[in-house]
Amino acid sequence: MIYPAPAINNKPNYNAVRIQINDPKTRISPDNKPNANDNGIYNGVDIQVNRPSVEPYKPFYEYPQHAGIVPFPMAVPGAKLPLAYQTNLITNRTYIHNNNDYEIEFELEEPEKPEEAEEARIITEPEEEAVEPEVSAAPQVPEANYTTLEAEKEKLDLNAGKLSFHAQRPEIIPGEEILPDVDIHKVVGNLNNPNFDIQASQMEEIVRSSMTNPKDALPYVVKDVFSSLINIVQKDTSDLAAPSQQQIEIRRQIIVNEVVKEYAKNSNQDPQKVELPYKISAEDAKTAAELTPKELAERNKEYALYAMAVLAKIYTDNIEKETGTVVPLTDLPGVSTVVDTLRYNENPEIKTAAIDALLFIQRPEYKEELNSLLTLVGKDDNPGVAAAAQEALIILNRTK
Repeated sequence: MIYPAPAINNKPNYNAVRIQINDPKTRISPDNKPNANDNGIYNGVDIQVNRPSVEPYKPFYEYPQHAGIVPFPMAVPGAKLPLAYQTNLITNRTYIHNNNDYEIEFELEEPEKPEEAEEARIITEPEEEAVEPEVSAAPQVPEANYTTLEAEKEKLDLNAGKLSFHAQRPEIIPGEEILPDVDIHKVVGNLNNPNFDIQASQMEEIVRSSMTNPKDALPYVVKDVFSSLINIVQKDTSDLAAPSQQQIEIRRQIIVNEVVKEYAKNSNQDPQKVELPYKISAEDAKTAAELTPKELAERNKEYALYAMAVLAKIYTDNIEKETGTVVPLTDLPGVSTVVDTLRYNENPEIKTAAIDALLFIQRPEYKEELNSLLTLVGKDDNPGVAAAAQEALIILNRTK
């Protein structure tokens, strides 16, 4: 049962212990019959308070009361200031010390009494005679050495009445602009040029420089060059003009004629005298040799794959030389583009170029990953691509 709290008594209460218990109860067994004379054994609460008393308290701290400011001597009579707070009464500079573990006493010297000052002997110094400063004589200035043009001519070597003396003028060498070995801005501009022949020429220069001297190709190993090569590989050529049916037919006839010539050569016959199946005129040969925009773009994709492979190899070789670590295959720039070409490109010639690019950058650390990739490509729907992948696997496993 919950009882309401008692009313608050606003009068001061000085009881040492105040306990209020309302309706206490205790429980006993029904078989136990309490004796009427056994009072107090079964009370609900048993509290004993012995000898209560009330005493006035004494405060622990006594704070002095003063109407004005209390200086240190009044607050602590007889105390000595720590050394760090004592000042020089003459210059008013504070003494600074590392600790205040000790104190000092000092006394000011009293001024001399007038009587003692009068008795003190006064010593006077004799006055010195004033000496006038000596006036020095005026400095002697040498006379000016004047000359004339005629007098100077006589000192020079004369030849036929004319001076043989010619003033030497400083030679001014025109400034020469120092350019880097590779103009990357120009290289990137060529790679992004809409003219496919300019793109191809620039990629050929990159590959030739890299194969001749890899150190000369280090300036090409930059992000902008790789990005431009990747854009060439990923270019959408579906809207570009493809070869006409006439061109395709003429090219087919040329291929057949070349096969007949090769067969005659292997049969110990004169290829020039053998009768060819098709008569190809000079005009037809010119028409067949013309490459369409789509063919040029597809050709540049193969060039870009080769260029990326060459630069990626230079990159990983240089990192290994400087740091002693081998860059993982997946971290090589442009490798993801080569893999995507093997997966999604429909041109078998470009896929074959991607296989050749992987073979160029292969090394023992990449062998396991390249084996897995080329094994999948070996099942390609195109027989030529599958054969190229299987041949690459043989070369890869044969290389130590």
